Amino acid sequence: MGNPITKNRMVDGGDRWEIGGTLAIVSGGVIEGGALSTVESGALNNKGIHHYQIAPAAASATGVHAAIALTDAEQDIATGITDPDVPRTVTVKGNASGVAGDVVITGTNVNGDEITDTIALNGATEVEGVKAFATVTNIHLPVETHAGTDTVSVGRNNKLGMPEIVYNAALLLVKLFNGSADTGTLTVDSDEVEKNLFAINGTPDGSKVLDLYYIA
Repeated sequence: MGNPITKNRMVDGGDRWEIGGTLAIVSGGVIEGGALSTVESGALNNKGIHHYQIAPAAASATGVHAAIALTDAEQDIATGITDPDVPRTVTVKGNASGVAGDVVITGTNVNGDEITDTIALNGATEVEGVKAFATVTNIHLPVETHAGTDTVSVGRNNKLGMPEIVYNAALLLVKLFNGSADTGTLTVDSDEVEKNLFAINGTPDGSKVLDLYYIA
């Protein structure tokens, strides 16, 4: 006989049907079953649970480019670059107190679109950007602060780019790292996919697997 069907009237005037334990919302006489579907602005949108699985390498202050000597002129560096292993934020780090100026990172996001991130140097402190880079194509460097001695390295950090925009952090349902729950946090952005970042709490090493289950 199949699964029983029950019908309940919704507040907004639509019909809700429960078919074999799955939730569907009817619109224009069409029933979507087996996955969560919602009506937004008159259009029927299917919402599914997505699984994102990666094994990110360890963070490294020189993971994108080893230390580069600053000079008395600005520089654009397009060689000697190692792309991040997975989309993730990049960092910049000077070698001495007082090293200052903006480093502009150019590359692509997870969709292959060109992006830039301007990161201000803070002496010998490693400074993290706010966008996840899948590739890095150019590093624009400022002039030196101390003649003949300043260097800047470019690294990768532990904020990992999501593969698509997630509209609410609460839509991240399960976070597993190396088979156990991870207490990392998700930051979302509705306009730029490269700003949807999961800050992992565990310590990646290139072999431990991160599993994220979310609705999108």
